[in-house]
Amino acid sequence: MTEFELDKQTKKDLGIFSNSRNTNSILSFYDETKTLGGKNFLIDLMNNPIADINKLNQRTELIKFLADTDFDLKLNYSQLDYIEHYKRLGIAPLPNTRLDALFQDLSYRIKPTNDYYIIKTGIQHLINLLVELKVKMVSLNKNNLPNELNSYQEYILEIINNHDFKPIYNKSTIKKPLKTNKLDNLFRKKYKNEISKIIEIVYSLDAFVSIAKISKLKNLAFPTYSNSKVSCLYVEDLYHPLLEKAIPNTINIKSPTNLCFLTGPNMAGKSTFLKSVGLSIYLAHIGFPIPATKMTTSIYNGIITTINLSDDINLGHSHFYSEVNRIKETLIKIKQKKNLFIIFDELFRGTNVKDAFDGSLLITKSFANISESTFFISTHVTEVAEKLINNKNIKFKYFDSELNNDIPNYNYKLKNGISNERLGMHILKKEKIMELLETLTNN
Repeated sequence: MTEFELDKQTKKDLGIFSNSRNTNSILSFYDETKTLGGKNFLIDLMNNPIADINKLNQRTELIKFLADTDFDLKLNYSQLDYIEHYKRLGIAPLPNTRLDALFQDLSYRIKPTNDYYIIKTGIQHLINLLVELKVKMVSLNKNNLPNELNSYQEYILEIINNHDFKPIYNKSTIKKPLKTNKLDNLFRKKYKNEISKIIEIVYSLDAFVSIAKISKLKNLAFPTYSNSKVSCLYVEDLYHPLLEKAIPNTINIKSPTNLCFLTGPNMAGKSTFLKSVGLSIYLAHIGFPIPATKMTTSIYNGIITTINLSDDINLGHSHFYSEVNRIKETLIKIKQKKNLFIIFDELFRGTNVKDAFDGSLLITKSFANISESTFFISTHVTEVAEKLINNKNIKFKYFDSELNNDIPNYNYKLKNGISNERLGMHILKKEKIMELLETLTNN
């Protein structure tokens, strides 16, 4: 199976995980987990997109089922943390004979030890969890369960319904020394691996339930996947999930079109739109619901974005050189993995106008001929778009603005065509930059 391409630059561009400057992230958007293990499982899901349509369908089916049925587990951070602490306890299981058990209990009453307290408390937390799991698994209708949830149910019930686990349903069990010792042997010796696997299932359910809750709360849409070998993308009313009053837009890319060329003035919404499109592809390939009303996508082997690329001072690379290196990396990845989803925001912004024009024209024309991959490119150099206007592989989109009382207003709505708006000089005049310069020059 092809490994999905998702590099550090793309994770940074799309804001998938928080950084030192910004704690708001896509992870935080979907994270309603109750346990540390659940959060770590969620992070693992988000770090590992997949390019397998069957696995993606199974994952969306599971999350949708959990959302539709309001499935939940009574979990809390301290409960699972204590169970983990108990499982990792570095002493042998308690002796499993009546005399040893009575002696152990008597010794603890006379001189309490931390280890014995951890064992008794850990066992009680584990019993509570297993009882909760049994109730939830028994309540599920076996006939319409998603495959993954069905396998969880079968495994948990097979272990919990074992005769050895019968004592956990007796509320007085933990109060009897011999029972405590037997359960400690059961949990930390005889069924050690099985208990560990059940805990892993609990963490995965915690993560999937978190995603399902957000899906329902935010009214997100589940992606559908096309089996077509020809790349395609349709997203209706797409918006950026971290914006409070985001304006939705619809995008449709299908053969023979494989490149969307985006123009428009500064602050009109180009970068935010590109991030939203990139996120929709990324989220679809981890099987998560997306911020839109509908989405259909082909399966890609990776996503590469260049939105917030910086120069590399340590290596002595200028911004332009970093851009060239990024294009080179992208071409190598296309050669290796064929169908990728690629975004370049403001191509060649780090060089002079003439080189930016020539470079953008050359790269865009070449990208448009790589039919197996899909490209989204934005630029300020609108003259490039005019040279490409008759290319049937390119769809032209733009964001515009209008001046009201000399103040630019943006509606953030995507339109067909090419923008020729240039508000830079207008904003310079409005902010009286010319007058300030003249004053300084005169002085």
